[in-house]
Amino acid sequence: MNKKLLLVLLPLASIALTGCGEKKYAEHLEDYVRTMTYHDKFNILQLTDIHWNNNTSTMASKRYLEKTLAEADRHIKETQGPNAKIDLIELTGDQFMLANAYHIGAFIEFFEAKAVQYGFQYASIWGNHDRHGIYNPNYLADEFRKAEHSIYVEEEDDLYGRSNFVINLTADGTKNSATKWQLANLDSGASFSESAAAPFRDYDYIRPDQTEWWIQEHNAVGKATPAIAYYHIPQDENLTAWNDIHKNGAAYKHKFFKLEGFGDNGNPQYASDFLDRAVDEGHNLKGAFMGHAHNVDWTVEYQGVVLGLGVKTGPELYYAHIDPADQDPNTQEGLASVGINEKFDLIGASLVTLVNEGGTFELEHLYLNERASGDFVRWVKW
Repeated sequence: MNKKLLLVLLPLASIALTGCGEKKYAEHLEDYVRTMTYHDKFNILQLTDIHWNNNTSTMASKRYLEKTLAEADRHIKETQGPNAKIDLIELTGDQFMLANAYHIGAFIEFFEAKAVQYGFQYASIWGNHDRHGIYNPNYLADEFRKAEHSIYVEEEDDLYGRSNFVINLTADGTKNSATKWQLANLDSGASFSESAAAPFRDYDYIRPDQTEWWIQEHNAVGKATPAIAYYHIPQDENLTAWNDIHKNGAAYKHKFFKLEGFGDNGNPQYASDFLDRAVDEGHNLKGAFMGHAHNVDWTVEYQGVVLGLGVKTGPELYYAHIDPADQDPNTQEGLASVGINEKFDLIGASLVTLVNEGGTFELEHLYLNERASGDFVRWVKW
């Protein structure tokens, strides 16, 4: 929804005043669809919580991002062949926090240059902190719309949120051929609501109208089409699965690190119907990947769907310092799952590879730390 926002920055709060268009999302589902050409071993690199802000050294941050992209490209070519590459980057929210127009311009300029160098496109979805900026949020949306290699859709209509769109991976890269995979991008909410009635809502969730919108988009390509969803804030199922395992002894497959909470999960006010409807109504949702929690990259297979937090990208703001000597049980559980026995920081990226159109995918987490003695680089398979 292309809300006409006036953002008023106050010492302790941000207030958004909102107006909405009258158009109904159900009447123009095609407008939310973008396409790319599908091929087996289609590679999606997830970068999350980059958090460029007014204290960011863009030179240092770009150096880290360049190392991450170069390592992902090297790894893909080494494991898949010389012609393989990053096909799509999913930026899953909190690209910015209290940033300004200069940071937006430098950020997009960087990704445009790297898109040409590496041959990818990139899709951006909103996180809670992207709304906290020294700019009108519509400016950020417009800049992502205008960038040549950016995939970004925001309609002015009655659908809640901003970055709700699907990328259909089709046989010939157009809407005229069959969709082999569908990638759903959803706005999972703000740290304030973009509603005049509730300007100070803590967090948010995937709303029922967003779920219904995706159900209709997926129906349009066929419920059997494999799908993956990307959004920013973990939904209630992450906490439910964690508690099932650690309190009730459930035997779900899970891996990587959880060293802080997921957000406001467990509060009925923030319960989403997205996963429930996808599973109960037979939609072929294979995975859902998000960010938001910097000290978490935990992944679990729950109700047949792989739910995973991406590795926080870059050293802005806080992130976890992993020490094998730390006897915290969650740290030890994470270390046992990744097989790493030295100190490192929980920053890097995540890579999803769509193996075939039958719905098989692979997931790997990259931990990349800059070190004067030689960078720490580890790839860990799910």
